[in-house]
Amino acid sequence: MAIMTTLRFVVVLLLLSPTSWAFAPIYSNKVSPRPPPTTTTLLKAATSLVWLTGHEDLRLQNHGGFHNALSEEENDDDKNPTTTIQPIFVLDPQIHLRCKSKATLTRLHQCLCSLEQDILASITTGAEEESSSTKKRMAPLIVKTGCASDILPKLAKEFKATSCHVIADDVVTDVRQSQRLTCQSLSNMGVKVQRWTNALRPSITTVPSFYPDYCQLLRSHDLTNFQKEKNAVKKDTVTTTTTNGGGSTTTTVVPSLQEFIELSQSATPTPVHEFRSSSRADTNTAEPFEEMVTRQFTSSDAAKSALEEYCSIGKDAFANQYYISPTTSGKRSSSSMYAASIARLMNDGNKASDVLALREVPTRTFTSAINMGSINTREILNAAHKKQTNGNSLLPTPEPPLWGRSSEGSLADVVEWREWFRLLANRSLRLQEEEKAGTSGGEKNQSGDPREPGTVHYWRWKDQYLVRYLTWPAGIDYDDSAQNASPAMLLVHGFAASAEQWERLVYRVRQEHTVGGKDCTPPIFAIDLLGFGHSEKPGLSYTQYLWEAQLVDFAVDVMEAQPMIMVGNSIGGGLSAGAAASLGSKICQGLVLCNTAGVLEDPDTYEGYTSTPDNNSNIRSFTEAALAGNPNEAPYSPIPLVGNNALDAFGTAIVKLIYPQIEQRLSIIYGHRMENADPAVVYAIQQSAMSPGSANVIGSGQKLAANRPLNEVLEGLNVLVVMGLDDRVSSPAVAQSRAVLFQKLQKYNENIVVEAIPDSGHCPHDETPELVANAMTRWLSTATMNSAADALTTTTKTAEKEQVSYK
Repeated sequence: MAIMTTLRFVVVLLLLSPTSWAFAPIYSNKVSPRPPPTTTTLLKAATSLVWLTGHEDLRLQNHGGFHNALSEEENDDDKNPTTTIQPIFVLDPQIHLRCKSKATLTRLHQCLCSLEQDILASITTGAEEESSSTKKRMAPLIVKTGCASDILPKLAKEFKATSCHVIADDVVTDVRQSQRLTCQSLSNMGVKVQRWTNALRPSITTVPSFYPDYCQLLRSHDLTNFQKEKNAVKKDTVTTTTTNGGGSTTTTVVPSLQEFIELSQSATPTPVHEFRSSSRADTNTAEPFEEMVTRQFTSSDAAKSALEEYCSIGKDAFANQYYISPTTSGKRSSSSMYAASIARLMNDGNKASDVLALREVPTRTFTSAINMGSINTREILNAAHKKQTNGNSLLPTPEPPLWGRSSEGSLADVVEWREWFRLLANRSLRLQEEEKAGTSGGEKNQSGDPREPGTVHYWRWKDQYLVRYLTWPAGIDYDDSAQNASPAMLLVHGFAASAEQWERLVYRVRQEHTVGGKDCTPPIFAIDLLGFGHSEKPGLSYTQYLWEAQLVDFAVDVMEAQPMIMVGNSIGGGLSAGAAASLGSKICQGLVLCNTAGVLEDPDTYEGYTSTPDNNSNIRSFTEAALAGNPNEAPYSPIPLVGNNALDAFGTAIVKLIYPQIEQRLSIIYGHRMENADPAVVYAIQQSAMSPGSANVIGSGQKLAANRPLNEVLEGLNVLVVMGLDDRVSSPAVAQSRAVLFQKLQKYNENIVVEAIPDSGHCPHDETPELVANAMTRWLSTATMNSAADALTTTTKTAEKEQVSYK
């Protein structure tokens, strides 16, 4: 027995040489030498599969799947003396690669490489400490490319698997569907499928839809439920070289980063690839600090090290040490407008601790690692509670603290807020699957004009932040190749509203597109902007360029750069205009602005961006200025002494002031059709306002950079301006004057059409939806005919502009 043990130990050491642990460097475009494959012989032993989905499960420690596999009852059958635990990652092109950015691919690659190293290290440790009584054997990670519902059943059959451990269903549509289909296929084969969860409080299975009620529910759940985490991999775990009947072998090496990128390009539709390959700087949607976070905080060891350092030195010191330059390349002119808008906050010697939101540093540091699964939310929350010394509870409360937020409180909020929005999303999807209303408004009484409820979906923006969107299917007779077919639609709500506010307009749009019994309605999408509706409200600094980047990414990642029109109300109109300018008329073939926000200068006196001898004369447009962080504008100045604490306090005060007045204010806004301001509309706004993070969203308004004027961003676009003249938000006088300015703009942009509606207000799409839908139908018949010619003209102008402005 001792001789056999020694031989197996030597074999494992030879197979698991550290020389096989070389991986591609971050952001490298070169293909690193492939390490020799680690080969595992698959014996006729019982096998427990641990399926790693790439969402919250790419780690070895504190992993429910590995823990449960190791805890399964020992197999006493002499013919199967051991149980092999086989970790498997299926690289699904549709889920992990299609339309993904390089930053997302890099983070996934990093986490997989880190996990593989940890597994190999645990195998080596286990081999050194092997004992004859050990019956659990960890095998090296297997990576396969393809569809999980095809690959997992085949592997289960090959390995004679008795069980498969997989994380609970995600809320993102494609991941959720893949998990369910694969698990059902395995169950049909007789494989025991065991689900596990990262939930902070697994005992909470049903949640209310209102955050204050959820906070009350938490008071009855003991925090020790998540504080007693077990180490997933024990030191007596071992592996050995095994062989199956056919003597087949399999490699466990993670593909290189370059291979990830090439596979992604193959899986991504051509229109998306073309857009992403553009040399125009305004198409870039990179996050602030993106490369630094990817490089320093993503892998398991890096995330744990960052957590330890954050808790040791505190939020402010951590912020000032790492969050220095939010640009992606070191050249301000080639950064995204989103990244540049945060760079602007840090100009003039401002420190990150003085200008970033109270929870921004832990949010940006850990969110990517949490979503990939290289660190556990419970581990983060435990660290926050361990750091807490003043005796105050870190449990979520309906109201934020009166002043500021401690380092540990900010850290706890990151995971607690995230947990709430995940639970809310799961609640909506479960209700929808039970054929009940999945939206907030659907839970309340509805009156007024008819609605067409949308189907609820979730998307994770930047693979980090949960975003809700609704869809309505194309009509049965819709043909997108028909000459006069309407393009798809993307609907963008205004401040404090949500995607649900478009249901009445969609109903009327379908009526308009149903002629002679044929329904030719195009596919329709409506999105919740980050910070509103059921989308997350992470503790970031919100700027117009964050939201524009979100809209651009949604059009490219979710709608896959298909031709469409954008319809926006209030601030959603201004954001849609900016996003449309970045997308270009080849993708955004039309724009509908309903009582839009945004700077509109008198077209007769508008001179464009001007510079003086004292300014940076190389900047020739407001877009170029935004890309450079608006260097010719006055630098951002935090409020002396109190800084960001005051912004959150201001936001809290606004929520407290407005919340009791929501119903009354809506009855004024919907003055010509008050029945449309029904309990459904009221509750959707109330629910969003009381969700955690609302105060920060409002307080961030003090950080906004100068807007690019509509005069510039609407150039070359087909635009329908719908103006409810009795606007009781901005005032009827302002609405009338803006309608006149848009009519003047027609002299300089012949593709602008103005539709004034006297008996409608700030939300004409929901107050008088039949009038807006009819105006859209009349306009679309002209706008779509011009779109091809406009796209060609815009492409030519863009190419010329790139040569002058971006080189």
